[in-house]
Amino acid sequence: MMSPSKIKVLVQSNYSRMVTGFGKNMKNILLALHNDPDIEVVEAANGVPYGRDICTPWESYGTYPSDQKTLIEIEKEPVRKRAAQYGFYSIDKIVEKVKPDVFLGIEDVWAFRDYEKKSWWDETRKIIWTTLDSLPILDQAIEMEPKCDKMLVWASFAEKAMKELGHETVETVHGAVDYSHFKPLDNRGDLRKLHDLQEDFVIGFVFKNQLRKSVPNLLEGFKKFKAKNPEVSAKLLLHTDWGEKQQGWDIPRYLKEKNLEDKSVLATYICHKCDDYFVQPYFGEDKDCSSCGSKKSVKTKNSGKGVGEKELNELYNMMDVYCHPFTSGGQELPIQEAKAAGLITLVTDYSCGTDSAYEHQGGIPLAWNEYREPSTQFIKATTCPDSICERLQQVYEMDEESKSKLIETGKKYVQERFSVQNTTERLKHFIKSVELRTKKKKEEEPKAQKPKLEDFLKDVPLKDRIAVVLPRSAGDVLMANSLMENLHNLYPNKKIFFVTQPEFYDLINDNPFVHKVIPYSDSLDNMYVLEGRGDHEGLFDIAFLPHCMTQKTYSYNHNGKDKIQFRLR
Repeated sequence: MMSPSKIKVLVQSNYSRMVTGFGKNMKNILLALHNDPDIEVVEAANGVPYGRDICTPWESYGTYPSDQKTLIEIEKEPVRKRAAQYGFYSIDKIVEKVKPDVFLGIEDVWAFRDYEKKSWWDETRKIIWTTLDSLPILDQAIEMEPKCDKMLVWASFAEKAMKELGHETVETVHGAVDYSHFKPLDNRGDLRKLHDLQEDFVIGFVFKNQLRKSVPNLLEGFKKFKAKNPEVSAKLLLHTDWGEKQQGWDIPRYLKEKNLEDKSVLATYICHKCDDYFVQPYFGEDKDCSSCGSKKSVKTKNSGKGVGEKELNELYNMMDVYCHPFTSGGQELPIQEAKAAGLITLVTDYSCGTDSAYEHQGGIPLAWNEYREPSTQFIKATTCPDSICERLQQVYEMDEESKSKLIETGKKYVQERFSVQNTTERLKHFIKSVELRTKKKKEEEPKAQKPKLEDFLKDVPLKDRIAVVLPRSAGDVLMANSLMENLHNLYPNKKIFFVTQPEFYDLINDNPFVHKVIPYSDSLDNMYVLEGRGDHEGLFDIAFLPHCMTQKTYSYNHNGKDKIQFRLR
């Protein structure tokens, strides 16, 4: 019988049997928490329909809606469909049934959008453990931090960025790697011989096929390395879903473009019937299995079907070096798995890569150039193919003593920083010590009277008001702040009202060209509310919404007046 003193923890993330980074991490931490005598753990499994039987050692519930009527309605709206995939429409039922002491959410931060509006949110201790991979920090993370009781991130890059924004209590807890599964094998030579790799210099990359994994750059760098070393039998093993062409890279197409159709680029094939796997140049999907005879059962690895950890460790042991170029990432678990398996890792020196790319971490950094992601304007890294080529050359020419030293450094680093034991001990600490921040605030702080928008505007006639609406982020607000003098010069007889989130007031308050800073609300994203239309006169004579220009469609005629957006002069 369960001890009444046990802390009941509801953990929501990718289903623990999914072969994703979140899924593998979920399995590792649930096993450890399940074995803690002070904790009762319950799994809320994203990606599994609610009501489906889940065979786990702990209590488990799927979070995806199973009601057909609900599903039909959700499918009509992309936003609701995405929310459903993260469990938004089932989590309330699960919380009501489980009645957890602590809710531990482990996903990208947008997975918990509007959770703070749920009836149980203020009555439950909440830990959000999320991946943040780019600068500037995602607005949803900034907004979420004060709404949960503790925010954890997967990489020190993210912790540093959050603290620079004033969120001093954010801490890094790395995703859990079970290094007992990932280690150098004595039969490495036999494995390479079995897959006809014994004479090759094998470069490996284990990844989910998505656009933030820099496959074209890697192929170009690999091509340059081959051209520089024509005498070397170099092979590139891409352990990924080669059939994914909608959300990821069309790898066969890029092989043609890069003139790499010489069987030097390999794929991992898995039979979905007998689980046998083999490494070969890509020859398509849905092929017959030569081991068990099943028809159309052989495919490349995907998120629903991959190899087990034993087999994945074998794949790492077939490699001579591991190369992980990416635009950004939350942690990238395969990097740590590769280190534990005895590989030198080449990693893009940005985002979570800064936790893995340096010599004291068993890594070698890959140089990159900055680009801005469309719509979000996030800083992203495009890894330099020349740097990939140079670093491959460095490892290829490295003497055995230097190589062994770097490998041992990487193994030790993973065991100390990324082990299941290290991660779960830190999680247990937070689970057992976290206080209910939201409820405490409500009890201690009197409810303030929310000012009305009209109160901010009444001292200036409508015809003399200009609104600049920029709800987020700190970088954007600072850039817009520098343009207020130009805007004032364009309209010297009008007063400028800057609309933003309260956490950015300090960036604007001292600007002599801004009449007043006022709080943002969703209604102030609507040009018709701001400037009016027809019988509605609006709130301002002119409104500027620079954050909407690339993301939303508005009329910038401003009631037929010939007015312009900001310009630098």
